[in-house]
Amino acid sequence: MEEQSKKIHAVERSLEIIEIVADAEPAGVSEIAREMPVSKSTVYTHLNTLVENGYVTKDGDTYRLSCKFLTLGSSVQERFELYQMAKQHIDELASKTGEPTNLVVEMDGKGICLYATNPRNSADVFMSSGERNHMHATGTGKAILAHMPDSEVEAIVDQHGLPELTEHTITSRAELFEELEHIAERGLAFDRQETIHGLYCISAPVIVDDDVIGAISVSGPVNRFTNEERRAELSEAVEEIANVIELRFVFS
Repeated sequence: MEEQSKKIHAVERSLEIIEIVADAEPAGVSEIAREMPVSKSTVYTHLNTLVENGYVTKDGDTYRLSCKFLTLGSSVQERFELYQMAKQHIDELASKTGEPTNLVVEMDGKGICLYATNPRNSADVFMSSGERNHMHATGTGKAILAHMPDSEVEAIVDQHGLPELTEHTITSRAELFEELEHIAERGLAFDRQETIHGLYCISAPVIVDDDVIGAISVSGPVNRFTNEERRAELSEAVEEIANVIELRFVFS
């Protein structure tokens, strides 16, 4: 146990710098140092090491992540059987609905976007591959939580809380569990501007051998989801594709 608790603080600092650069890029040394309890010279040393090893690029006085992360991310993505089984069907869902579609899995209590599409090539896309989100506020996150044991949901809430992202976000355990019960009954989950103002999302879980392994969704500006007939059409399309993905696992 003692061995497992040991950490290399220099590595932790480099990883923290990578995350700051990813959020703010391009980012300068002073900007990064303001986010960390270390000196600018220490930040510069870490950045220089990351540049020399190809993980960060320098442009004048600012830094960006390099394409090396794209290569690493693609490698991780391809290792997910769910991605391999679902990608073509997520593309099919996007083509059929004309709306952005997403494939999400749970990891360390957060929803991780494994794959996302943008069929309209528009600026109104709200999720991208690799993005991490609180599960209590997203359609995909709630679709997954609704099919997990209560004890696991409790553990996730203990770990990450129920932060209020908009005035529509669920912030109480009682309300969350009530919502999850409804989702389990109807088979669909909705994000009604709970994560981002103006975003609406319709999601369905992917369940294999009674275990939820992920969720899929269509999402977009709320004004494209206000019509009841359109919502019913999109809901049916999401459920259909989720069922197709599940059957691929059964017969593979």
